[in-house]
Order: sequence, then structure tokens, then C-alpha cells
Amino acid sequence: MARDNIYENMPMTEAAPQPKGNSLKTSVPWRHRAGGIVIPVLLLLGLALATSLLAVTVLYLRAQSKLQAVEEAVQKLQVSLQPDDVSDASAKGSDSLQLLDEAQAGVQKLKAQLGNVSASYAEIQIRLDNVSAARAAVQGRYSDVLRKLFRGWRFYGGNLYYFSHEMKSWDEAEQFCVSQDSHLTSVSSQAEQEFLSNETKGQDHWIGLTDRETEGSWRWADGTEYRADASRGFWGENEPNNWDHGIRGREDCAEIYTRKLNLWNDANCALPTRWICKRTHGPAGM
Repeated sequence: MARDNIYENMPMTEAAPQPKGNSLKTSVPWRHRAGGIVIPVLLLLGLALATSLLAVTVLYLRAQSKLQAVEEAVQKLQVSLQPDDVSDASAKGSDSLQLLDEAQAGVQKLKAQLGNVSASYAEIQIRLDNVSAARAAVQGRYSDVLRKLFRGWRFYGGNLYYFSHEMKSWDEAEQFCVSQDSHLTSVSSQAEQEFLSNETKGQDHWIGLTDRETEGSWRWADGTEYRADASRGFWGENEPNNWDHGIRGREDCAEIYTRKLNLWNDANCALPTRWICKRTHGPAGM
């Protein structure tokens, strides 16, 4: 759709509003508070596994010591059973040989037990490593979310959103979002559309929808599947219309357009416009 006097008195940059005094209040959603519970739980689990690992280590050392003692006893028995002469060999008799067989069987049994203890030790060590890795991942993710919230990102529906104060072309806006490990926002539901519309505060904003590759074949920048039927109600009246801007080309990028009741409008991708980044933490919808 054509814009009236789109370049007239349009500021190319706009500083984000600064907080006054101590008026800034940061509200951490319940999902972030829940994240604070996960870390202590992982710590307790790690402690339990470490305790189990210590117990298995002690058991392993005891079994190893016992095995060594039995092996030494068997060796002494074997030496004592060595005949000095034929008459001595006859005197030793079959009872001593049976005792030697039993001792050797005991050694084999202890070795099997030691092998089981060693396997349990390795399994607990793997679990402990996994818990440590999970704890580190949760801490990293939780810290990253908090950093973004303090930098002005908004949390909604399991995702993080950034509403810019500057204006860029669609490509420049997407590059900015990518630099923040995100993309220009996709829209997965009516509720998300209403959230985005409310947060734009009466300003047009780029979203991550474009049909530049094939006219009429719209796609989301973040890879979310575009469903034409589900999205039809999000477009403004008679949109998209691929308006011809002459030398500036046609309209291949979508925006939330205030003049269309915050519905979608296709616009020329080169126009400087505010934008919305979205960092997805859940499965894509639409």
C-alpha cells in the first residue's frame, strides 16, 4: 500500500526513552521465577549424585583391597601346596587341592563384583556430568533472558520480543535481529497478533514476512510455516496489493500498519521503518 509523504520529516534514528529516577520497575514473569527454582533442584540432584559417586568409590576401593588380600592368600596357598617330594604330595591330599579351587573361585567372584562396581561408578559419573551440563545450560539461558529483559526486550508466550526505536529497511532490521540471535517476528496466533499490535504504540513496525523470492508466495524469516488461510484475517483490507512505487519498486515486505488498524500491510522493503525482533523459546506455530 502506498504511504503519504513517507519521507517527510521522518527521523532516521530515535533514542530509546530513558527511565526517570527510580521509576523503572522490572517485572519478571512466573516462567523466569520458575527458572530460579530449576537451578537449586539441579544443584541438589548434582549433590546427591556426587554423594552416590563417593559411596561407590569407597565400595570400589574396599572390593579392590579385599581382592588383593584374597589373591595374596591364594598365592601363599599355591606355594604351600608345592610338594617337596612324592610322599609330601601324597600327604597334601585332595582336600588341599579342593581348598585351592574354592579360593580361586572366590577370586573370580570378587573380580566380577569389582567389575560391577566399576560399571556403576562410570554410570554415576556420566549422570553427574549430564546434570552439571544441564545446570550450566539453564544458568546460561536464564542469564541471557534476564540480560535481554533489562535491555528492553518483552516476554510473552515463552518468547522474547524487541520493539525498536530506530528505523531501518527490512533487510537492515533483519540483520540487527540476527545479531541478537533472533529474527524479525513471525506471528503464530491471534493472541500474539494482539500482543504485537498493542506494543507497537501507534507506530508502524516491520515483521518477518516477505514474498521477494516469488511474488505472492509469502514466507517467514525465522522459518515458521506461513499458512495463508490462518493469516488472511491479519491482513488489512485489500492487502497485500503489491503497490508499484515506480523507481523504488513494488511491495514485498510486511509490516504492522497503524492506518490499517494495526493489521498487516505490504510495503516497499527499502522504506525506513521500526521493527520487531523475536527470539523463539518454544515451537513455532503458524
